[in-house]
Amino acid sequence: MPPSEQFRTADLPEKWQVELRDWHGKYFPELSEVLDAEKWNRYYPRIPLPLTTCVFAEPDGFSSYASRVVGAVPATSDLSHRVWKAEQMPDAQFMTALKVIRAQASTELGSIQQHRLVYERLDHGSLTGLDHEIAEGIHRTDPNGTQLDAISFSKKRVCVEELRHHIQMMGVLMLDETFDASRWGHHFATEVLEELFAMRPGEHVLDAFNIEFQSLLDTSTFLALIDRVGKYQLEMQHHFIYGPMATSMPWMRWHEESYHLAAGEKLLRAVSVAAVMDGGNFGLEEVQKTINLWYPRGLEMFGSELGGDLVKGVFKTLKNGEAQELYTEEVRGKIRDLNLAILSAKCRVTREEALPLLGRLQSGERVEGMDPEDLLFLPDRRFFRIRGLREYGSFANPGALTPGVGFVYLPYDLHGQLLTDNGRPVDRSSYVDYLKTVLPARYLSSRHFEFVKQEFLMNDKWGNPEPVTPAH
Repeated sequence: MPPSEQFRTADLPEKWQVELRDWHGKYFPELSEVLDAEKWNRYYPRIPLPLTTCVFAEPDGFSSYASRVVGAVPATSDLSHRVWKAEQMPDAQFMTALKVIRAQASTELGSIQQHRLVYERLDHGSLTGLDHEIAEGIHRTDPNGTQLDAISFSKKRVCVEELRHHIQMMGVLMLDETFDASRWGHHFATEVLEELFAMRPGEHVLDAFNIEFQSLLDTSTFLALIDRVGKYQLEMQHHFIYGPMATSMPWMRWHEESYHLAAGEKLLRAVSVAAVMDGGNFGLEEVQKTINLWYPRGLEMFGSELGGDLVKGVFKTLKNGEAQELYTEEVRGKIRDLNLAILSAKCRVTREEALPLLGRLQSGERVEGMDPEDLLFLPDRRFFRIRGLREYGSFANPGALTPGVGFVYLPYDLHGQLLTDNGRPVDRSSYVDYLKTVLPARYLSSRHFEFVKQEFLMNDKWGNPEPVTPAH
């Protein structure tokens, strides 16, 4: 049954329904638990059960959503210029569309593999270490937010909606038979889906989805920061030249993704408040280190700040750098909201009364036992980056004919200062030592950090970049 007259639903071909059942049977067997009406109504009594099929906006309904997206222009709401068959796209457009769809489909599967690492511990009552402290802290500071089963079910709801997002991308590829028609001797749609279903944790397209969740703090920060990037991508892709992809966006963005953001913000706020109210043994430093970990990965999901000229107006509403700047300001506002919640709890005042207290702290005063350094902050965009960064154009490897050193770390600190030794960027081992002081200890022993060190920080093929001397 369509969710409303503005949308229509469609089922995947049977072959791919079987493939999907095999995958979620392995990685998300809890799907049936979330779709159980009695259990669902216990937590979400006024919300319909989530869908597990493809949902496309009808042309008449599409414009009301598309007109509200970030960077919208009149053409964003106009479906008359879209291509409705993949065979009508020139090779370059086809391959770009395939790349975008593949990345988006991969993120949904990767996210489920990440979230289950946390909700399994919640279900089994095996919380230890930081997770135990977070749960105890929330219990002591927020009596209404203590149910671990509610937190676990919320994670599973997110996973159902992530799975449906993947189903949507499968539908984009497989409900149009021309997407899988032979091109250059390849059946690209089939090859992409087979590749995606074979991906194990740590093998996904975007880096943020290869980091293991090791705590409730990871999952809440991920939802608040990384899913926010997803919100931007879904909005911008209302402009997608391939019609079925464009009409896939409204339901995902406006009826599903909003919950992910709210769930992350609510839990992150509870964790932060508990950290300053003696609710747990950890403090805001742990929250800050987790922000330091995830924010750089969110920035990189937009692609290089220099890129996006060819996709703007064809696949998205904005170039990479334009969207990234808007995202940064929005996240900065969310960090401000966290600080206000912290001050409200610490000083026992309303949010409005906390505003001048925040101003005093930011101007350097000490307030209610808190120093300015105790506030949460957004790291500089140059910190802990693998790809992107306009600043790469200011460096070159010795002997290179042009500036720019590609996908390589430059040792920027949290505040955007280049760490140097005798006027040169510090060596890679010194940067690793610095990162160990500003990233979560639980992350430093992870598979992803080992990957970062081996593939980027300690990989000799990147050379030793030096500042470029401007020509006179």
